[in-house]
Amino acid sequence: MAKKLISQIKSVWAASGILTVGASRFHQKQDARARLVRLGQGATSSQLSELTSVTSYRTYDSYRGVSVEFARFTEHAFGVRRVADLRPDHAEAFIRAKLVAGASCNTLRTAAAALSKFDSALARCPRKMHIPLEARLRPGLDAVRAEYNATAPRLDIERRAFFEPKAVVAAVGGGVHQLVARLQLEGGFRISEIQGLRPSDLRGLVWDPVSGTLAGSVHVRGKGGFERVQFVPADLYSQLVGQLRRVGSLDFGYGRYLQALKDACASVGEIYTGSHALRHNYIQSFVLSAAATGRLSAREVQREAMERVGHHRESELSTYFR
Repeated sequence: MAKKLISQIKSVWAASGILTVGASRFHQKQDARARLVRLGQGATSSQLSELTSVTSYRTYDSYRGVSVEFARFTEHAFGVRRVADLRPDHAEAFIRAKLVAGASCNTLRTAAAALSKFDSALARCPRKMHIPLEARLRPGLDAVRAEYNATAPRLDIERRAFFEPKAVVAAVGGGVHQLVARLQLEGGFRISEIQGLRPSDLRGLVWDPVSGTLAGSVHVRGKGGFERVQFVPADLYSQLVGQLRRVGSLDFGYGRYLQALKDACASVGEIYTGSHALRHNYIQSFVLSAAATGRLSAREVQREAMERVGHHRESELSTYFR
């Protein structure tokens, strides 16, 4: 397939027929248990998942969002370009990257459940999609499950980050509101930090020491008076330079920006959880990409992630994986 990996994964979900809204989840599990008994097998949650479908749009969108995040991770960390090349160790590495970043047990269970269900979707795909049996993820999930169940923090909280943040930002439209949204998603800025930016805070293009890519350097006055230098993609930096040199500040109207973000969420089917959700997405993306480079230890990734969003305690990182 010539399509990008994310597009291939979305095609697998669509072609699998695994979404069966209106079907009884209870009856599906009953039938699955009976089938496993006939085969002389125990009905573990993993085996039941393999034999049942997804019965709600919300769960389907949640699982598909995790699989898209997984695609980005495997492309960056392993250079994977085809669904057929996905392996169990890719799934294990994805979950481990979240684990070392401090993700909660609930978050890790959701991510594992999503990839397990994607595994089922792979098995249900039509033969014309040429998905080999080797493209299975469950063994990798099984390899790390006991570890995160034993060591990951347990937080009974709802997810804050968006599942498709880029779609939300694109739906905000052009102009200053989209610039603000991109600064939050791709730079991890607080609203107050964006409001305080001035032309004197622009420090030019430099090499980001973590990603190894050319990035814009921006001086930030953060919460509690703490100052830091943040890196943003070069094209985003160019837009920021144009806005600040033209107007002198980012005068976007906080209320109008939040309304634009709410409208964007509604248009793409996201649940609006506040503008801070984009900072959650930034941290999650940064941690996974930084871990994938292999340049930093797990502890260094945690420390760098917190510094980039203006926090000073590594323990706060887990709140960004809700």
